[in-house]
Amino acid sequence: MTYSQTAPPATGAPSTLKKPGTLLVLVVISAISALSGLIGAIYVFAGGRGLAESYATNLVTSNPEVFDLDTVMETTGTDSAQDVIELAKSVDMWDSVVSIAHAEMIFKGFLLIAFAAPLLLFTLFALKGATWARVLITSFAILSLFGDLATAFGYGPQLLNITGFVGLPTAIIAVVLCWLPANNRYAKARKLAA
Repeated sequence: MTYSQTAPPATGAPSTLKKPGTLLVLVVISAISALSGLIGAIYVFAGGRGLAESYATNLVTSNPEVFDLDTVMETTGTDSAQDVIELAKSVDMWDSVVSIAHAEMIFKGFLLIAFAAPLLLFTLFALKGATWARVLITSFAILSLFGDLATAFGYGPQLLNITGFVGLPTAIIAVVLCWLPANNRYAKARKLAA
């Protein structure tokens, strides 16, 4: 005895559902946000102590109060931050200043990578419109704002500032795009079709 085999109807199958354009825009914007953070972190880690010394020089030149070097400037009677840097180098204080700047840069790098790497991972999962992926994108995009704020508004290297300025609006836009009605309808349709 043979039984005829019938396949279930293909209408509504997840592969036949059309992805909304807002979902594709979400993936692109979220990926840009994550990649900007990763580029900033890689730049910080690759720059090492040389980048930290450049950062410390910029910081002291533009804002000597940060390291209390303004009191040194008053004591020595100089208006030039470069003179203070030379003085700090002559009394072996400059290495401490650079070490502090390097530690700050490393902290910013870890802050960027800690939120940008998961954001990129969950962005890839969002291609199917999964609600859990969009929830995690929202969470990590909001958390990544801390790293973006720390790098965008500072005396750091210009590339690091740029990655922060790119990361800020793209993270906010990604959060908004996650919860647009078209993406919610697509996620519900996929769930019902499964």
